[in-house]
Amino acid sequence: MSGDAVTVAATAQMPDAAAADFIYSLFKPAHILVAISGGSDSTGLLVAISEQLRAFPDSNISLSAATVDHGLRSESADEASDVAALCASLGVPHIIRRWEGEKPKSGVMAAAREARYGLLADIAADISANVVVTAHTLDDQRETLAMRAERLSEGEGVAGTGIADAMLFDRRLWIVRPFLACRRADIRAYLTRRGMSWLDDPSNEDVRYERVRMRKRLAQDAVPLSVLDDGAARVALSKEAAAWLDRYVTVHASVLCVVSRDGLAVDEIVLSYALSYLAAAFGGEPYGPGRERMRRILDFIGEDKPGRRTAGGVVFDLRRDGLYLMRESRDIQPLVLAPGANGIWDGRFQIVNHDPATICIEAAGERGAVEFPERLPKGAVQRARAVLPRVAAGAGGSAVSATITPHLAPFDRFLTRFDLTFADRLATCFGREPYTRPPL
Repeated sequence: MSGDAVTVAATAQMPDAAAADFIYSLFKPAHILVAISGGSDSTGLLVAISEQLRAFPDSNISLSAATVDHGLRSESADEASDVAALCASLGVPHIIRRWEGEKPKSGVMAAAREARYGLLADIAADISANVVVTAHTLDDQRETLAMRAERLSEGEGVAGTGIADAMLFDRRLWIVRPFLACRRADIRAYLTRRGMSWLDDPSNEDVRYERVRMRKRLAQDAVPLSVLDDGAARVALSKEAAAWLDRYVTVHASVLCVVSRDGLAVDEIVLSYALSYLAAAFGGEPYGPGRERMRRILDFIGEDKPGRRTAGGVVFDLRRDGLYLMRESRDIQPLVLAPGANGIWDGRFQIVNHDPATICIEAAGERGAVEFPERLPKGAVQRARAVLPRVAAGAGGSAVSATITPHLAPFDRFLTRFDLTFADRLATCFGREPYTRPPL
């Protein structure tokens, strides 16, 4: 698809064609796991892929399906059973997993999304599936773009793209969206022609959710919303920013970033993209500073006067020789790990406890002892040392056995295909291995 603005009608693809394109592009052999809730979109996705595979029985592709029962409604268990019956009628192996444990009182949709992807990844590992497919549609894309545009107009959020056609979850599994160019109306017509029904989730009508409110607003528009497919532009920006990293950026001990003076004179779009993700990585956050805070940082850099600013928990220290980034030394909470446990400390480091005793990870403070090059400014080095992880035995012991690995918060949990080139370069800067390649 081009990077030009096009109407919904011009971009729409029929479900069977979308499924065929996906299967054709998939590296073989493959084992597909379809995430199916029983709604029209996911039911259409499973049926379309199943039909295409039956037409090409020697494609060297296996197909399974999985339903995550979030347990948020009394009917959810029965609905999962109905989906299981559908899968049985199609000859597709099906697995049900329930989201156990206490549910949050706020942010339940975001928490459910995290739980759903985690459970799907676990299922995929159990059955050796190498790709999960979800049924995000062109309607979902329209809603997402409209919501993000509205937030930006109100001075919130960060500039970005719509839903990506492929996303790496937790560094271990690619999630692909074959129906992203399909309209929901076409998917339902496709199912109706085959005499197949679907479930309607009442939460899709609950106006307490932003997406539902936007969906209803878009449905009232007489003219279809134009959708800007800027995925190609985002990929190009990722590549430019990756080259910028190679040329101008050095990372020391995973806690101090140095951007050379020449690197601050590049195109502002590239600089904003790269600095935003660097701030997220050094601040331990999944997202960089919002648009307004990033604008203030860029203006500060543009003034070309030595000084310091903070954004997203990161200190931006501008000096004559360049820009230094490091985590602020405040609001860093300790992490306690039982024997054999692992966890993420301050959003910046993955810690695995190999010790037979409980350990505690905290900011090193004045006890940070990592050596830095002599040429670096002492003030920047002192602040960087203070935010290093320090591991100690919880019971007051001394020597402990633990593995410490940099954690790249903006990419290690959710990484879109758009940002893969930049993410790989950033991983190299932190001494990490490249991310897993997409299966397409």
